[in-house]
Amino acid sequence: MYNFIRLLKLCKPHAGMLLLGAFLASLTVLANVGLLAISGWFLAAMAAAGIAGVHMNYFTPAGVIRFLAIVRTASRYGERMITHNATFLLLSEIRVKMFATLSRLNNVDLAMSRSADLVNRLQNDVDALDKFYLNVLLPIIIALFTIPIVMAFMSAYNAKVALICFISLMIIGVLLPVLLSHKLHKQADAETRLSAELKAELADTLKGSRELAIYQAHDAQLTRCDTLSQQYNSQLYTRHKAIANSNGLSTFVVQLTMLASVFVIIPLVATGAMKNVELAMLALFVLASFETVLTLPAAFIELPVALSAAERLFSLEDKQTPAPYKKHDQVNNQHALGLELTNVSYQYSGAHNDALRDINLSIAAGNKVALVGASGSGKTTLVNLLTGLWPLQSGSLKLLAAEHSVELSSLDANERFMQLTIVAQQHHIFDGTLRDNLRFAAPEATDKMLIEACKQAELGSWLNNLKNGLNTRLGTAGRKLSHGQSRRIAIAQALLRQGNFVVLDEPTESLDNHTKYSLLNTLEKVWADKTVLTISHDPVMLNRVDKVIWLEQGQIRAMASHAELVENEPDYVELITRF
Repeated sequence: MYNFIRLLKLCKPHAGMLLLGAFLASLTVLANVGLLAISGWFLAAMAAAGIAGVHMNYFTPAGVIRFLAIVRTASRYGERMITHNATFLLLSEIRVKMFATLSRLNNVDLAMSRSADLVNRLQNDVDALDKFYLNVLLPIIIALFTIPIVMAFMSAYNAKVALICFISLMIIGVLLPVLLSHKLHKQADAETRLSAELKAELADTLKGSRELAIYQAHDAQLTRCDTLSQQYNSQLYTRHKAIANSNGLSTFVVQLTMLASVFVIIPLVATGAMKNVELAMLALFVLASFETVLTLPAAFIELPVALSAAERLFSLEDKQTPAPYKKHDQVNNQHALGLELTNVSYQYSGAHNDALRDINLSIAAGNKVALVGASGSGKTTLVNLLTGLWPLQSGSLKLLAAEHSVELSSLDANERFMQLTIVAQQHHIFDGTLRDNLRFAAPEATDKMLIEACKQAELGSWLNNLKNGLNTRLGTAGRKLSHGQSRRIAIAQALLRQGNFVVLDEPTESLDNHTKYSLLNTLEKVWADKTVLTISHDPVMLNRVDKVIWLEQGQIRAMASHAELVENEPDYVELITRF
């Protein structure tokens, strides 16, 4: 029920359109019920008049029938147009909300989720909610609005028939849906879970086809996919079987109700308490009245699926932990920022040891500092905490600006990344032109600025040899680039930024010596007045920094210049040589 209410809240911005669609749909149902009932009376009356050889006024009922037919057609057209437009509006609302939720998740939540599962939530779970309004909410609203009106008119003719019809309506519209919903609730959760697992496994199979071929594990992986497919198909069969049984039972109840109504009416016609032409009218009236609830069983079958999908989406939203962000003008327009970490510790969920433990360090504004350490020593964790993409668990992390110090957690994402320029080790290249990719870093940059950044990143000769220049498409994930070219494009993007604190993760990786030396000379000039923190094990890079911070098992083992560490620490020499 809680997730149902949250879904209703998503409908609030478009409530007017949704209610208008429900009104037109209800009007269509009432017009159809009235049309069938009056048509039954009219045909029976015309037949009786013909047998008796008397005249009757057929203009009025014919006019009413024509009017109801026009109302039904017009309202049906309007209902289809309005309800489908409302569905698209609601779907766009859900998609935007879901994408905004993913964009606000911290890296811990994203890292602990399979990318295929997140795509499945963004696409398939959202698509499952596509049916929420049309197939779930709309039938419920129609039933609540039309059943009292139909029962009021039917009671005016015969209370017993109305009671029989009402009981049958409750069986089809309430009892049967409740039973189905209870029966299929757990099945819906399993169906949604299996669908997500199957899509994730298929995505992994396609992405990892090379590794599966190398290790000859294709058969085992395909067997797993086939097992999940069979389990998922079994769940679908159960739901479709329930729908078929529900439709059959509903039809049976409708026919029994009409037959029972006829048996109630026949004695009244025989005694003259009711006109014979009203027998056909009431029989068809009873038959048509079930249009108000016939879609409810299917709605309650779809409801658990929609709620299960909603629960998966809302579970991501519930992971968000809004921070008390404030605007800090004192960090703006500074040439460089210092950094101070006090008692910073971090532990990953489920891990026994701390990734970082009681880190205390200070970097003065304008300093060039390197982080070194074996794999798992905490380098990347420290940088992720600095960028704010992973939440700080304990301790204090401050940016030092002139005479002020500002807690990093008090800056919102825009403020933080206005100050930070980051070149990550894994850098994504978008499927677009070189110009498009560079302008992600500086949307207002001119072509002259883009070309200059490429030259500074040692991409000048490569760019000059490109037939289409900045208009060259780089392919999905930069597949047309070498790893070294991809790294230099990332550095060109960083050069276009005006951040005051630069974070570089293995900036010289995959570069030849000539390119490396030229690039480092350029970076020293361009970022001479910036604070630079580099993760690197390259002796050439380490020899150019002011201080090296050596991390080991989540703690600082030593802080000194590269020359001092080389002279006094044999383990340090082995570390940078090994890398």
